[in-house]
Amino acid sequence: MSVIRRALALALLLALAVPTAAYARVVEYQIQLSPAGDPAGALAVVNVVLDSADPLPQEVSIPVPHGATLLWAGEILGGAPEDDPAREPTLQQVGDMDVYTFTLEQTFVGQLEIALDAAEISGNELSYTMTWTNPGEEVLVTASVIAEAGASDVKVAPARAGDVQSNDIGETLHPLEGRRVATGEGYVIEASWTRGAAAVATQSGGADPGVLPYLIGALVIAVLLLVAVVVRERTRARARTDA
Repeated sequence: MSVIRRALALALLLALAVPTAAYARVVEYQIQLSPAGDPAGALAVVNVVLDSADPLPQEVSIPVPHGATLLWAGEILGGAPEDDPAREPTLQQVGDMDVYTFTLEQTFVGQLEIALDAAEISGNELSYTMTWTNPGEEVLVTASVIAEAGASDVKVAPARAGDVQSNDIGETLHPLEGRRVATGEGYVIEASWTRGAAAVATQSGGADPGVLPYLIGALVIAVLLLVAVVVRERTRARARTDA
């Protein structure tokens, strides 16, 4: 057998030896951005949703803007947030993105919770832009923006893709149009609004604006997946634990 044929035969054997479950088929990335999520800066949640037809465990990678502070990484089970298992990710910078990689063992939804730079505030006007660049294969990206309580004249881009929802403390959730993002392309989220008096007081050191109990989206794979947004709840729980 020639050297080339031996090399091809070896490559084929190696390919057959790799289990198909090792390749995570990403169905969607979901981004929820809260420009005024914390007095210190913006908060965001980035989810990866895998094809539920594939077996677990699966290794997944979630890209976030370079320099973001990781608050939590793990799996979303769909029940109480405290039951969601945390995972220890590895980090690799790819272009202008930080890519966190970890293994999903129990569910097909992985999540990163991150802190970002503070929004630009001029008087009562707040604005924020986040660019999510896709370092991997073409994929569907959906997103939503959380506007703080008392916000008016809320402008977002991409365009709204559904009804605006609100919670009992006046925060509003604005779902945005999703689109397929090719390798190297960016999904740009822009948000701006006029701040209410309570939010301005909070920025100056007033009361905390509260906890956001939103469900951030639904995706039909074989069943409807609901993903809870609990960035502040998790952060406070960790703070109480570390105290």
